[in-house]
Amino acid sequence: MRRRLEGRTLPAGKMAAGSARRNSKRAGEVAEAAFLHKAVELGFRVTKPWGDSERYDFVVDAGRRLWRVQIKCTGALRAGGYHIQPIHFVYGKGKVAYTAEDVDVLAALVVPLDAWYVVPVEAIAAGTSLRLYPQGGCKRARFEQYREAWGLLRGDAPEAPAAAEQKSLAEDDGRIRPEPIFGM
Repeated sequence: MRRRLEGRTLPAGKMAAGSARRNSKRAGEVAEAAFLHKAVELGFRVTKPWGDSERYDFVVDAGRRLWRVQIKCTGALRAGGYHIQPIHFVYGKGKVAYTAEDVDVLAALVVPLDAWYVVPVEAIAAGTSLRLYPQGGCKRARFEQYREAWGLLRGDAPEAPAAAEQKSLAEDDGRIRPEPIFGM
């Protein structure tokens, strides 16, 4: 992702001298726009709930089912990986980890690399953080199987997300077409 500023193109996350620093709310909005673009490009039908009250940011219609998707993003490299906290704020309780009652999938964008992780909420232990290693550097990278695992939303097995993605992109004219609901 690149930003245009006074005729110049800046890498995502970089600001021109004298401009205000982008806040986390704005970064989340940009990540949501990037998710919407990517998911629609892959052939999913995407709906945005009205308001800001739901725990999820989007509902994705994958043909076979609807998925509640929470979007997170990160751009800071720490200890060789990118850190995501799968949490939200609950008044009176503070920060609380997402559960299957809240969302079905966490979609995390590593902004500098434009790398997506599509992680089912069941794969996230309560109260933990996610450390993502899209550039390698970790022998036991727990979430690498979910990198670009868009096939999970189509019902593909998580063991081979890259192969599922290649298969889907090779179909027809390269566009993914979800199966009709109820044989329609």
